[in-house]
Amino acid sequence: MLKKIDKYILQITILPLLVTLGISAMLLLLEKMLSLFDFVINQGGPIDIVWRMLGNLMPQYLTLVLPLSVFLGVLLAVRKLALNSELDALLASGMSLNRLVLPSIYVAVFLLIVNVIVVGFVQPYSRYTYQGLVFDIRSGALGASIKAGEFTDLGDGLTLRIEESLDSGRELIDIFAQKESENGRIQSISAKKGNFFISPDKRYMILRLYDGMLIDLDITQSRPSIVNFDMHDLPLAVPNFASFRDRGEEAKEMTIIELWDKRGSEDPAIIAMLHSRMARALSILIVPFLALPLGLVAKRSGRALGITVGVVILLIYHKLLEFGLGFSATGDISPWLAIWVPTLCLILLTVRLYYIGAYKVGGMPLRRIEIIYEVIMEAISRLIKRIRIAG
Repeated sequence: MLKKIDKYILQITILPLLVTLGISAMLLLLEKMLSLFDFVINQGGPIDIVWRMLGNLMPQYLTLVLPLSVFLGVLLAVRKLALNSELDALLASGMSLNRLVLPSIYVAVFLLIVNVIVVGFVQPYSRYTYQGLVFDIRSGALGASIKAGEFTDLGDGLTLRIEESLDSGRELIDIFAQKESENGRIQSISAKKGNFFISPDKRYMILRLYDGMLIDLDITQSRPSIVNFDMHDLPLAVPNFASFRDRGEEAKEMTIIELWDKRGSEDPAIIAMLHSRMARALSILIVPFLALPLGLVAKRSGRALGITVGVVILLIYHKLLEFGLGFSATGDISPWLAIWVPTLCLILLTVRLYYIGAYKVGGMPLRRIEIIYEVIMEAISRLIKRIRIAG
């Protein structure tokens, strides 16, 4: 019987957990995607690089999304049990909330391992890769897109103008190019279309032009030479781009093992990052005990106030850790104070809420807040009615 109950609780917990995980990650990535598109377009980089950048940002967002998903999964499961009177039946059969929270702890332990892997190992590498992509876009190492309607200086005396570009700037339409040599020779080329590709030896970038005309003006000749062509290759020297820095120059790009090995360092940023990652990883074990009492709801009201309160608590804790990391990384404040004090406050608040829900008769941790909410909403409703009558 107990195993069936555990399976049932896991079933109603995991589904909202996964849904929350997917929706939250999608919303965060969509918000970031707009700014990335704007950045890449302004820098003239290929549009398809945005998807690689978003993929490397995913581990950064999981530090917030994972605890939030566990919270909503457990809370909605407990809320469903309470509203369907299943919780009353389980408590009447002799089971306690301490026993009912056990399946959620299993989930939290599993996600704790996932969180340690993501925060401790995947996130440093993905952050470094993301910064490397930003560096490559700004330096032009990924191949800048040619902007339509503008004269673009490609170096070595070559100027290019196009009317339209396709495939992130790789295919060009209605092209005008002019190349000026040091000896005064000028070549003007017009073509209907063209594209870029790298030569086999990777020494040159080739601009292959199709269906055009070449006018070669040489000051040593009496008149220019005019040639019509079906295809013409214009070689460009591949620029020698600066290479990106090595990983590990910043504490955020170090794995948790590398941070632990350097825990005796005098660099406050390394110590602060180590404390921050440990606090974030371990805090996920607190979430089920926070979600369970906030999911207890009276069947008559059915209000979802616990969801709002819990999400606000987790967001505040997330921001406090960010601020604590920023302050302690400069050495102005100890990480024990900036990072672990907010964690201790979260633990104490969770213990208080869980005690009320598990050991108080008819324990509803948010009952007083619900009463205040109902009074305020009733007053607002009366005020609106009076305004309508007066109008």
